[in-house]
Amino acid sequence: MTTRMRPGYLRKNGVPYGEKATVTEYFNRVSGPGGEYLNVLSIVEDPQYLTGPFIRSTHYKRLPDTNAAWEPEPCSSK
Repeated sequence: MTTRMRPGYLRKNGVPYGEKATVTEYFNRVSGPGGEYLNVLSIVEDPQYLTGPFIRSTHYKRLPDTNAAWEPEPCSSK
């Protein structure tokens, strides 16, 4: 659970959240017929701007441990 955040926006063009907002996140590892997944459930509650909880679920598929799908590059600023 995260509290005492600076005010901001739930999305770039979305609803704002205030300093009293809280974020609760749950991380679940799930196995299925298509492989293994990481499910991240985020719940934002804000008494100032939201009438109910803002819930978002994101799924990530686990890839094989070969580095073929990931090619890191150094950060640069222009």
